[in-house]
Amino acid sequence: MKLIDNWKQAWRLKSVQVGALSAFFYVLMYAAFELLWLFGSNFPQFWAAVPQELKELLPHSWVLWLGFLNNVLGVFARLKAQPELHTGVNQFVAITAGHSNTDPGAVNGNAKEADLVVNFRNAVAFYLREAGLQVKTDGTGTKNDPLSAAVKLIKGSSVAVEFHMNAAASKQANGIETIALPKDKELAQDLSKAVADALGSRLRGGNGWIDQSQSARGRLAFVSNGGLIVELGFISNPIELKKFNDKYWIAAKAVAKVLIDYEKALK
Repeated sequence: MKLIDNWKQAWRLKSVQVGALSAFFYVLMYAAFELLWLFGSNFPQFWAAVPQELKELLPHSWVLWLGFLNNVLGVFARLKAQPELHTGVNQFVAITAGHSNTDPGAVNGNAKEADLVVNFRNAVAFYLREAGLQVKTDGTGTKNDPLSAAVKLIKGSSVAVEFHMNAAASKQANGIETIALPKDKELAQDLSKAVADALGSRLRGGNGWIDQSQSARGRLAFVSNGGLIVELGFISNPIELKKFNDKYWIAAKAVAKVLIDYEKALK
């Protein structure tokens, strides 16, 4: 027989507590009936004073109402979120940077996409940790692990976000977008808006959301595994690149706030 995860903490589950309380009342009720029987056997006068209707109704009524109460409380106990029981499970935010130390991504002069998004990743992680959230990243400092390592962080996370920058042949191309599955549409829009407002840019796609199935990039491993990819602007656009370099800490703080609010809503 396979036990549930964190079974050693099962006593903290509300459903288990309700069940134990119910069992306690059943034992208490049984003991009470035994005492009544004892009193009835040894003290006829006492037992005779108890109305017959109560003698017949009390046991059945108690069992019925206790069973009903147990079912109702069991439902509410099951519905109540208990994030404190999920230590190590869905308790961290995964923040990763696109490309890697061996893959610079898009380049504009001396600016490399991989370097820019590492800075952004570190800034977001800083604000999340400052808020008390547990964070896992695909490297610290200038380290930027490859995609395979980033994808592994998605499993077990409450939310996983990776940062990239767009590039286009036209230097006028601009805007912020987040590629995500339909289930994460609202969060994708919130993330894009946070970046766009901070950098003074515009939203692309559906108010900042790009459905992966409609993306020219096709299926992306990070998104297919449940993550979101935020495109922080166009590195090929000199104006947008300057805005990013000047204000990325502000944008990172705005992104962190969205994720902090998202985590609070989960609880």
